[in-house]
Amino acid sequence: MGESPGPVPSTPQPDSRARPNCDDGVRSHRPRKERKTARPPSIALNMAPMIDMTFLLFSFVLVTSTFDRPEGILASEMPRQGGSSAVALPFSPIVIRLGQTGPGREDYVIRVDRFANSPARFAELPDFLRGIQSEPGFDQGTPVVIVAEDDVSWDHVVSCWNAALLAECKNIAFAAP
Repeated sequence: MGESPGPVPSTPQPDSRARPNCDDGVRSHRPRKERKTARPPSIALNMAPMIDMTFLLFSFVLVTSTFDRPEGILASEMPRQGGSSAVALPFSPIVIRLGQTGPGREDYVIRVDRFANSPARFAELPDFLRGIQSEPGFDQGTPVVIVAEDDVSWDHVVSCWNAALLAECKNIAFAAP
C-alpha cells in the first residue's frame, strides 16, 4: 500500500528580496511596519437630544403662556359740525424775580415779568398771583418760576415760595439768574 513519506525537510530557499551581497541563508533586514498610533476619538455633538429639548421647551412656553387681547382702537370724538376749533393759548410761565437793594431785611424788590404793577411786599404777592391766574391763558397749573439774585437772603426766597403756595400755584420751580 502506498504510504506517504513523512515530512520532507525543507531546504532554505534563497529570498528573492535578499540583497545581492548577503549570504543565501541570511535574510535581509526589513524594518517593521510602524504601528499606527490610535487617533484620539473625534468629538462630535449628538444634536438629536438637543433638538428634542428645544421643541419641548418651545411647546412648554406655548402651553403655559397667556396671550392678551390686543387693545382696541381708541375711541375719538370728532366735532359734529364743521365749525372752527378753539385755539390754544400760548404757554408762558409766571417768572418772579427777587433782588436785594440794600443790606437791610426789608431792602428787596419783587418783579414779575410782563406785568408792570408788581407787588412791593410778600404779603401782597398771593393776591397778585391769584389775579394773574384769573386772566386768560393762566391758571393754577401755570408754572411759577422764582429767580433770585445771588445776594438775596434765603428768607426772601422762602417767603416768595410761601406766597405762591398761598395763591394755590401747583407748579413752582427755581431758576438761576
